[in-house]
Amino acid sequence: MSETPEAHLKQMGAPYVKLIGEDGGTLLVLVRGGRLHDMTVPGGQAGTSLWTNPAALETGGWNTGGDRTWVSPEIEFFTDGSGNYGIPQQLDPGRWTLDSSTGREATLRMTCELRHRASDAQLRLNLEKRFATLPNPLLMNTSLAARDLAGVRYVGYEVRTTLELEPVAPDDGAAASPSGYCSLWSIMQLPAGGIALVPTRGRVPPLTMFAQREPTDIEGTAGGVRIPCGGSYSYKLSFDAVASTGRYGYIRRLGASESSLVVRQFNVNPAGVYPDYPPDRRDYLGSCMQIYNDGGHLGGFAELEYQSPALSIDMHGRATDESQVFHFTGPTDKIREIAALLLGMDDLSTAEL
Repeated sequence: MSETPEAHLKQMGAPYVKLIGEDGGTLLVLVRGGRLHDMTVPGGQAGTSLWTNPAALETGGWNTGGDRTWVSPEIEFFTDGSGNYGIPQQLDPGRWTLDSSTGREATLRMTCELRHRASDAQLRLNLEKRFATLPNPLLMNTSLAARDLAGVRYVGYEVRTTLELEPVAPDDGAAASPSGYCSLWSIMQLPAGGIALVPTRGRVPPLTMFAQREPTDIEGTAGGVRIPCGGSYSYKLSFDAVASTGRYGYIRRLGASESSLVVRQFNVNPAGVYPDYPPDRRDYLGSCMQIYNDGGHLGGFAELEYQSPALSIDMHGRATDESQVFHFTGPTDKIREIAALLLGMDDLSTAEL
């Protein structure tokens, strides 16, 4: 598709909000699905930062790309009693509405009901998402003032997501449901062909959530893990809340001398419950930060994912999650320098970018 993401949204008649940061970068907030649909650095080419799927928007599918919010555990909310997988339409795309907007922020809301598979409990979820532009962090700290940022362009945003959970009362005579959990699950889709940079506290191998075959090109270091994203097979890798630093990124070549870096920061509670578990580890409660490689099966993308500490499904609860996203493009050597600065991973040579 040659038209820009904004032109396509206009052509489709899809409600959206355009936010403009103080640096001149732009964000497109898509009401359908409650997503950040695109982010473009000043003077940059729109539609190259996040992975998006215009065809899904045209056909009414869920997988439109961008930065979205689901809930976990995935097995409990996305599979039925026979193990069949499906996306609950009431969650995605759901029925999001625009609550308010200004030139720098937008707030969306949605209410839906989901069934927790293991307990058969019905839950009402009230969701609110607030997107707001963010200034360049490299210009906000005087210790970094002397750095040469010539040629580096930036756009960034913060997203604040609030979940209010209400158990729906069971029918008369129904047995009380066993305990279960519900967690906010943030998922950012990025074009394949880059490298996920995952800082960790010490040398920590990831847990394989699932894989068509185990990836063999992952490189672990004392300070993190490098995960090339591409190829023809899918997998998901997870890092627990003790190992996670609450920050990770994705670096990708844009041309012979230009590269892109996306960094996400989020809150981690090592004592929190993170209930997204692999099929053979129902007792596992630590899955905080995840990398998914699509392998071309759903369009060719990578996902930077993270979970927030969970709520019990047996009582009314409220949770709020905040994260910040920083996106830079520019000369490859400077993008590598920023990656090392923000992620502490300076073992990536320019030739490998």
